[in-house]
Amino acid sequence: MNALKRLTKKFTRFGTRQAHIALAPKGRRHKTTLKAKLLVTVALLVMAGLGVADITTYTALRSFLYEKLDQQLTSSIDPTAQVLFAAYNGVDSGRGLSALVPSGSWGELISATGARFSVAFIQPGQAQDSPPLLVPQNGTRITSIPINVPYSVPSISNEHFKYRVIAVRSANGKLTVVLAIPESALQATLSQLGVVTALVSVALLVTLVALGFYLIGLGLAPLDRMTETAEQISKGDFTKRIEAQSRDAEVEKLTDALNTMLETIEAAIEQREASEARLKRFVADASHELRTPLTSIRGYAELIESGIVVGEQDINAAAHRINSESQRMAGLVEDLLLLARLDQARPLDKVEVDLSKLVSDAVTDERVIEPQRPIEIEIEPHITVIGDEARLIQVIGNLLSNLRSHTSADTWARISLKRVESEQGPHAILEVADHGPGMDQDQLRHAFERFYRADPSRARAQGGAGLGLSLVASIAEAQGGRAWITSPGPNQGATAGIELPIAEVEP
Repeated sequence: MNALKRLTKKFTRFGTRQAHIALAPKGRRHKTTLKAKLLVTVALLVMAGLGVADITTYTALRSFLYEKLDQQLTSSIDPTAQVLFAAYNGVDSGRGLSALVPSGSWGELISATGARFSVAFIQPGQAQDSPPLLVPQNGTRITSIPINVPYSVPSISNEHFKYRVIAVRSANGKLTVVLAIPESALQATLSQLGVVTALVSVALLVTLVALGFYLIGLGLAPLDRMTETAEQISKGDFTKRIEAQSRDAEVEKLTDALNTMLETIEAAIEQREASEARLKRFVADASHELRTPLTSIRGYAELIESGIVVGEQDINAAAHRINSESQRMAGLVEDLLLLARLDQARPLDKVEVDLSKLVSDAVTDERVIEPQRPIEIEIEPHITVIGDEARLIQVIGNLLSNLRSHTSADTWARISLKRVESEQGPHAILEVADHGPGMDQDQLRHAFERFYRADPSRARAQGGAGLGLSLVASIAEAQGGRAWITSPGPNQGATAGIELPIAEVEP
């Protein structure tokens, strides 16, 4: 037990030192790791558990041994009285007690007047000092000895050697019989138990701490891998993911959460990079588109200012070109401003618009512009949507303008507007199909990008700045719909269209 107490104090000091380290300011060099904290915690808990178990075992065994010793005293007191009476009468019958009481036991017969007769049931060579039994010294009556209650007393010369004593009185109350049994065997058993439990506890503590060190390291291995992965990610490798090699639910949840976070971060970075790339391409394309009319306007202005153009007809022609280029530039700027407004999610007007009438009017205008084009028309009447009428007119005009820009004037086309039912409710679908040159898959992927043209040379033979379909898609999305374009392949025609939610109103 002493060894266990010393070990407890040692580990307590160790735990206190670790706690001081853990509470040290961040600026200090020594920082306690999570593994060390867990190990110290486990060691303290194991030590406390072993201490409680050892104390409980020691206490229970001590109580059990004293209970057995008291039972031995109670069962031996009557034979002891008989032996004492026989010895008092000169008959030696103490050997009969050798099977009931251990060697070194002591018995006394005390009369009411204080007369004492003592017999030591001792084997040769094992004599001990007698116990200091409480007896009257001056002939007074016996009143200080506990009757029928076992108690412990040390021997006269050695306080570490104790006796377990019980006293009983005769039926007439004139005699008191006292029996004292040495506790040497009991104390030896308890001492041996203390040594064994201390050694076993120390061995078990060391084993459990070593096993805990291994298991804690094994359990924290995923965190080490997470740290390594985080370091690689911090160096720019955003494709790294944490592999969950542990069956622990907490580690799996943490791994899934971190992987989800990493995927979100990677997607955000890719989106930012794509946005920056689009912005750079947008600025470059806008600069390219604005450069041509600005250059023309500046050139004609310098010609007029320098006096090179002097004739009235030439001046009028130059002024006409300046006006034409300025109008084209103004239209381009207006389209760019509209796209910027849509990008900022600024609200558009939301009123009931008869989409069937807008499409019919646009088809009428198309017949006037290109009377030789064969057009197949399928327009359902009374299809009403909630939206911005001016922007819807612009969407329909851009779809038809796209048709004129990419097909010849005699190419067949089909314009249809119909109502369809879906899980989200009724929708209006407007399609403009043709039998023109069509598009390949790469062109389809970039069709709605701003300033995109299928012709890489940026030739203006087909007109337009490449913003028409971008405006169609942006306006459709701003009004709760979508835009699409499909094509079976080159020289197989194409179909562009939009889908908008229908307003539930009566025609």
